[in-house]
Amino acid sequence: MQGSPHKKKALVLDTAAFLAALQLLMYGIELYTPRSVVEEVKDFESVQRFQLSESIERVKVEDPKHSFVSKAVEVARRHGVLERLSNTDLDVLALALQLSSQGYDVVVLTDDYVLQRILIELGLGFRPVKTRGVEKKRSEE
Repeated sequence: MQGSPHKKKALVLDTAAFLAALQLLMYGIELYTPRSVVEEVKDFESVQRFQLSESIERVKVEDPKHSFVSKAVEVARRHGVLERLSNTDLDVLALALQLSSQGYDVVVLTDDYVLQRILIELGLGFRPVKTRGVEKKRSEE
C-alpha cells in the first residue's frame, strides 16, 4: 500500500514468551527483548531455542535507554505498583515505551497482570502468553 499511514509493528517479548517458544512461531513482525529477559531464560530447551532464534536473527536483543527505564519507573511509581514489578518487568515496559516513541505499534507478550494493567493505562498493546490476561481496567486502581 503506497503511502500507508500504518505504523511498523513490533512485539516485545517477556520471559513467558520465550518459555513458550513463541519467537520461533512468529514471522513478518519485528521481535524485541531486553537482555534481562534473556538472563531469566534458564532451562536447557528454552536456552537452545533462544540461541537458535538469535542466530537466525529472529529476535533483536536491545536494552532500553536509561531515560526510558526512568520513565518506566516513574509510571510504575505513579500507579502505585513499583514494588510489584521486577527490574526485568521494568526493562520490558521501558523497551515498549522506547519502541513506541520511535514510531512502532508495540504489543508486549506477557502474562504479568500488573504489567498488563500499566500497558492498558498507557495505551500500549499486550497479548497474554498462557493466561487469559487482563480484560479491562479495574475501577479501583
